[in-house]
Amino acid sequence: MPHTVAALFDDEAQAEFAVHALRSARFVSARTQVRRAQPAQMPDIGATALRGLEIGYLVGTAAGAVLGVIAAGLIPRTHVFLHGGVLVPLILAIAFGLAGGLTGMLLSAWASRDRGVLYEREVKSSPYMVTVVTDPERTEYARKILISKGAIETSRLESRPARRSGRRALG
Repeated sequence: MPHTVAALFDDEAQAEFAVHALRSARFVSARTQVRRAQPAQMPDIGATALRGLEIGYLVGTAAGAVLGVIAAGLIPRTHVFLHGGVLVPLILAIAFGLAGGLTGMLLSAWASRDRGVLYEREVKSSPYMVTVVTDPERTEYARKILISKGAIETSRLESRPARRSGRRALG
């Protein structure tokens, strides 16, 4: 079963030099390649903050209205905690809506910022990857060649077995 060895490089020249070294060590050309990492998409922090504002505002408004109705005693056979009639649920709905919206916006912007830093690090990390598919006996040799040519990191990946088609015979 063939194994895949992958290595990360900082620049294209090092990666191409490593591929050339692998090919000169008689690794099959069709199974050796350089891939450039695609730039990661930065999350839209503004849209995420707006979504948090909307959700927080709706939840806060609903909670404020429910608490206002209960506090004003508008439900039959309940005790009046605040005098003011219909204005109490309205005022509490507005206050809780504003507080919920601000809280939702700040929490979602904070979470997006952390994801943004993660994506920024990913983009700045090693953009070139060299892969070679080889026999299990030669994986360590390929890894040593890649490290000697300046690979930052290497890893050995086991290839998945090929799927067989057809029916199994029951016996």
